[in-house]
Amino acid sequence: MKATRIWVKQGTFERASADAPTLDATEERGRFESGDVRLTCGEIGTEIKWHAQTRCITSLFVVTDWLTRAKAPFVLRFYVSGWFEEFFQTAVEAANRLEAIISRGDRHFPVRTFVQQVEIANSILAPLLSNEKASLDKLDDLAVECVYNKDNNRFRVSAVGKHSLIAKVYGDVESSHPRQTTGSYSDAVNAGYVEVLQSGKPRADHVLAALRFPNNNVYWVPYHRLILPVLGHTKDYSVKVVSQFASIGFKVI
Repeated sequence: MKATRIWVKQGTFERASADAPTLDATEERGRFESGDVRLTCGEIGTEIKWHAQTRCITSLFVVTDWLTRAKAPFVLRFYVSGWFEEFFQTAVEAANRLEAIISRGDRHFPVRTFVQQVEIANSILAPLLSNEKASLDKLDDLAVECVYNKDNNRFRVSAVGKHSLIAKVYGDVESSHPRQTTGSYSDAVNAGYVEVLQSGKPRADHVLAALRFPNNNVYWVPYHRLILPVLGHTKDYSVKVVSQFASIGFKVI
């Protein structure tokens, strides 16, 4: 069976096809040098290949989350003044190594996300909890649902409400939604998700984050968020998050 090659460009998976034409050496080198990441998936395992000294960080983020759905074993092939290759038997091992590589490439990034927990009454979203059970049942259109994956210790966006803040900004096409689950932004926002899963209680935050918008510009965005645990036999590890642009109650120097 022919292996399938998938390119990841700026954090977005391109359509996979076993019949896609093979790029010549010049075309392939151009893709790597522009920061694209190539996945080769077949019966004997999975290869991830990229140039480390390019703008590949966003694509590596999404590949790290995707690894648990790929076939083991894994080989990482990356270029840093020469080609290196490393082999791993499990998705967790490969993901941990990718995170270590990302952290080295990410070392010059400033802190761009600030989160402060507040009393729920101090959030503009507080009225959503006036009738908690009823609100939970009606939140699907407003909320983003995030599922915790015990296998890789990360959260995955599983549903985006059509009236949610993400849908308003990024549209209703699934591939357009920001879905990073690693890095400084997600580390900051996911800490609140973990706390809600552990306590079983809603939490409100004021957040200030530098986010890249669909026009490719980065803006500082203040917003409120309300995190709600989703309880039940099949969703013990899920949270619903409702967000709204709003002024925050703290300052950053």
